[in-house]
Amino acid sequence: MRQRGLSMIEILVTLTIVAFGLLGLLGLQARALSFQKDSFDRKAAAELVAQLAERMRANHLGFLAGSYATTFEAATATPGAVTTCAAPCTSAQVAARDLDEWRIELRRRIPTGGAYIAWDPANPSWVTVSIAWAEPQAAGNDAVCDALVGGGAVIPANYRCYQTRVFP
Repeated sequence: MRQRGLSMIEILVTLTIVAFGLLGLLGLQARALSFQKDSFDRKAAAELVAQLAERMRANHLGFLAGSYATTFEAATATPGAVTTCAAPCTSAQVAARDLDEWRIELRRRIPTGGAYIAWDPANPSWVTVSIAWAEPQAAGNDAVCDALVGGGAVIPANYRCYQTRVFP
């Protein structure tokens, strides 16, 4: 008994299985790239917070006076001039210069980002630094961003946030 066309059906079934496997791999690759970008943004946010913490440690009097506290600022505006002062600079002037330089770095590293620095005069030993950036794939803000919005910050939808406390 002769069978014709059986190998052709087997080849079509095999190609279909391989095609679905490749589509699955492409989906995994796209997801991995998304996670890689999120990881890169979180790393940049952590490094920016560490830079700000060092600036606060270097100007402890400005920190104790609350000169580093600021509201949420979108980093989409063009950087302005860095605050200058005639020697000797006051701690408030140094803090203003530090924040200007830090904002420029924030705009350079996370172009769609913004920052919120909360300082409590009743407990001046630490500040809470929050950095947010656009995450177009997100369905909405994450829990950290939602908490910031509940605290009075204005954060657009589809943002991710990184928050930490700094004890200079």
